[in-house]
Amino acid sequence: MPGPTPRVYKTSEIKSRLLNVARPTTYMVKFTPPPEVQSFMAQRGISYATKGETFELSCTVIKTPSTSFLTHSVSADYHGVTQEVPYRRAYENEIGLTFYVDAQYEIVEFFEGWVDYMSGLGSTLAREEYRKPQAFYRQNYYNDYAASSLFLTKFERSYNRKLGAVEEAEPQKYLEYEMIQAYPKAINSMELGYANTDTPLTLDVTFGYTRYVRVRR
Repeated sequence: MPGPTPRVYKTSEIKSRLLNVARPTTYMVKFTPPPEVQSFMAQRGISYATKGETFELSCTVIKTPSTSFLTHSVSADYHGVTQEVPYRRAYENEIGLTFYVDAQYEIVEFFEGWVDYMSGLGSTLAREEYRKPQAFYRQNYYNDYAASSLFLTKFERSYNRKLGAVEEAEPQKYLEYEMIQAYPKAINSMELGYANTDTPLTLDVTFGYTRYVRVRR
């Protein structure tokens, strides 16, 4: 099959095709802790029903999930040729989120409370017990702390707005990523210092998940 034949494009054609690009600043996240975790957080004064949406809006950085294929090498089928043949789809199984920290540190308490419940701190043993050198951890059940899904929705500023008088314009689409069985896998340290007086404090949280499902709606 021959390659493409050179062609001259008009500037107007290039603009109409390439200038309508997506922006990285419009997105939404949604994560709902299981009822057991929400009840545990309520004991510490954090109500997901009233604060959850604020926490989700505080997400200032997130990346879309990634995927790849596991392969094996085939070198005997054709003389001198080595092929990489995919045999299974693989997922990265974790996604990083960065949140602004509020002045009351409620978002810190939210995620610390989630991982405390996971490890049993305050649920299987009282928090004061962990001040003792001989304290031990007894993990709670996976289904009790893993959220059913973590959603990332990517849309554009023109979504749900009139597209003008162009009748041929298609309705604005958006992407929906659903991370199955998500839970906070790691809470990274927050950098403090006198030199950061004009920089908002942020909290980096890594969520683990089983796999993701993507839909363009």
